[in-house]
Amino acid sequence: MEALQSLAWRQLDDMPFGIWEPATIVFDGKLIVLGGYADYVSSSKKVQMFDPTDGSWAHLQDLPSAVGHINLIEHNGAIWFAGGMKDKPGTLLDSAEKDHIIAEVWQFDFALNRYMAAPLLPEKRAGGTIARLGAHLHYIGGLKDDRDTDGEEHWTFDMDEWSRNGGVSWQAAAPLPMPRNQCAGVVLNNKIYVIGGQFHHDSVQIDQACVHIYDPESDSWKEGPVLPYGHSHSEAATFVYQDRIYMAAGHTTPDGGKKGFCGNLLTLVEGGEWELTAKLPKPMSSPASRIIGDQLYVVGGWDGRTDPDATMGHSGWLSSPEVWVSDMPIF
Repeated sequence: MEALQSLAWRQLDDMPFGIWEPATIVFDGKLIVLGGYADYVSSSKKVQMFDPTDGSWAHLQDLPSAVGHINLIEHNGAIWFAGGMKDKPGTLLDSAEKDHIIAEVWQFDFALNRYMAAPLLPEKRAGGTIARLGAHLHYIGGLKDDRDTDGEEHWTFDMDEWSRNGGVSWQAAAPLPMPRNQCAGVVLNNKIYVIGGQFHHDSVQIDQACVHIYDPESDSWKEGPVLPYGHSHSEAATFVYQDRIYMAAGHTTPDGGKKGFCGNLLTLVEGGEWELTAKLPKPMSSPASRIIGDQLYVVGGWDGRTDPDATMGHSGWLSSPEVWVSDMPIF
């Protein structure tokens, strides 16, 4: 596939701490980069905030625990996240060391500078899709407690009602037609798009090209435009800007090919098909990416770098601290 546009990427100063598979969101014009894996695939508590007006970084309050495989939504001045994989210390030089899947749900209120625990998910999950429709938080799919079985469950939670009286529990909604994990999720025109993802995790990871679209009015799913290849690990780099879905980087498996890093920027408008809009500065896995103003940022991730002298941490994998920026594509 040939890219339709060419972007002039430039590299900014590194972020303070490299991170891979973080959660991210734009809040008050700043990029929040939360949790994920630090060097040696160790779970991180850090919350870093990038200010594009001057290129500076700040640290927000640490997470209650070191966690990854989560995503973020914003509602009424607070960010929310649910489930995830927790507490991988990164001290062993192989993959025998595991983080564990949790059911925790947290809200962080910026004005109060405080985390508050919300009702647990009905089951432990990681790598599922989180989305907000109105005051309702949706959690869809993801890995079950054994780290390898994909869940079809779709749960909703009324954040406003919980804030008013606290007496709210998670409710079941229409299940995801094809259970999978590490799928990207966005809301476009009041519908939830669950994009790509993979089957399984610890036994084998099989990238998927499918897209499913949830309509809350009918509590039903339909198939969406299929990706040009199997794709996962772009959760923090998939977002909506000006009624267009953007998906950057991640893992991809072409037909008949092997799983590898992705260096593409795909985009989609409602009713259209996916297009390869541009190339990234390099192929990479699981960075954070957003457009702020008219600038497209790609932050962190893993580009294959390792510590050749490592005595710990999954073959010495090192998370990237790089920050890249370009003018956004023109449509």
